[in-house]
Amino acid sequence: MITDNKTISWNGYKSLVQSNLSRLLEKGVINQNTKRAIIIAENSWELFILFSCLGSCKIAYSGIDYSMSDEKKIAAIQRSNSNLVFYSKQNEPSAIMKEQLPDVTFVPIGIISDDKFPIQTNLHEAIDNLNHKDSITSFAFSSGTTGLPKCIYRTSSFDKRRLAKLTQLYNFNCKDNFLVTLPFYHVSVTGWARLTLVNGGTVIFGNFNNVDDLRYKISNYNITTMLITPPVLKKLNKRLEEAKFKNTSVRFIMVGGKNFPATLKEQTINIFGKVVNEYYGSSETGINTLANSSDMLLHPFSSGRCMEGSKVIILDNNNIPVKNGNVGRIAVASYQNAAGYFNKKMTKVVIDNDEYILTSDYGYMDNSGYLFVVQRVVFDDNKYTTNVFQLENNLRLVKGINDAVVFQQEDNTFLIQIALEDNITNLKLSLINDLITKIIEETGIKYSIEYTKEINYSMSGKVKYAELIKEAGA
Repeated sequence: MITDNKTISWNGYKSLVQSNLSRLLEKGVINQNTKRAIIIAENSWELFILFSCLGSCKIAYSGIDYSMSDEKKIAAIQRSNSNLVFYSKQNEPSAIMKEQLPDVTFVPIGIISDDKFPIQTNLHEAIDNLNHKDSITSFAFSSGTTGLPKCIYRTSSFDKRRLAKLTQLYNFNCKDNFLVTLPFYHVSVTGWARLTLVNGGTVIFGNFNNVDDLRYKISNYNITTMLITPPVLKKLNKRLEEAKFKNTSVRFIMVGGKNFPATLKEQTINIFGKVVNEYYGSSETGINTLANSSDMLLHPFSSGRCMEGSKVIILDNNNIPVKNGNVGRIAVASYQNAAGYFNKKMTKVVIDNDEYILTSDYGYMDNSGYLFVVQRVVFDDNKYTTNVFQLENNLRLVKGINDAVVFQQEDNTFLIQIALEDNITNLKLSLINDLITKIIEETGIKYSIEYTKEINYSMSGKVKYAELIKEAGA
């Protein structure tokens, strides 16, 4: 494991986990009353050591988006029934959080240290003495971009099965150097980092807020693999093109988190070669479809075909499967599926003896089994299936447009936010507006347009819809 200020070998990692686990037990931070844990902190080596300490004690834990409001943080802690919270110096809990969470113990993540602490002679016995019992093996949160985050839980682990399949599929091995380009509170990046470590590879921390840092590490750290979101990838590609980058080491890029535009797929393949992959999935359902570069060139608007162990079907408003080519609600059956939500009922349906989770996405399947996602719905009882993502893709093709997001509102009107390139003249803006109007009016939707300097994405790559609506109503 390599960070900007520390390199940790496998033996060093083991020693750090044992030492810090002894410290947490000795000081009573982890004790018989510990239920579950939440972590509010930026990426660091201390974070990964803490993950291993909590996992060793079989204490379910999750990171949360540290940029969220206090209201959302409090809701996440309460909904997960966590009574232990670790926080970084930059994310010290507010007085309001402490007041509203009187039964929660807040601990600075600085307690994790590389200072030597006497390792207990029998750590296994100390862990057994905790007598920790929990039917929940893991939990995680939805992005919270449309409201308060939902808390998703599982009662069994799918890690071994999925890690084995992905290792076989992509030949991960001890020579891999995985570049971290996402915050560790995002469950997908912790999974891919763990995949690297169990295969003996090296995890290298990147600064996802600084594309110069990512560019430097790709070029100088012999990066072979990475997981990245489309918004970060777009910025990275621009910088790589400016630097006339030539790929000599990267053999695998996985892209996920939001709609992956066809133009960005083509650009990335041109820069890196045919090493680009995409997945469709969610916190609730895991990784469900996969597409490689050949799939992207053949079907640029698709998210690929089902991963082994997952089934994807398209349902109408009565939860009846539709024919290929028809748009409907995307439903997923998978060994990776969550058991439910802590705070609300998870919508599930049984079809042909398989239990499917109804996602918040709409799309269709073609006759070859490729999935095409057309939009994400952020309100209940949606009855409309406009191809929002295709409209976004078409808008991005207009010269002078840097990015676009189309949001379907509950009254079936559409809010369209357009991010323009720098230094657009009034004449060019007028031409852009004419082109946009023509493209949108061909769809027959009712809409309003808002121009902005930049689309507001979460650090996990999703559009912050709640903020978009708030800005539009201001």
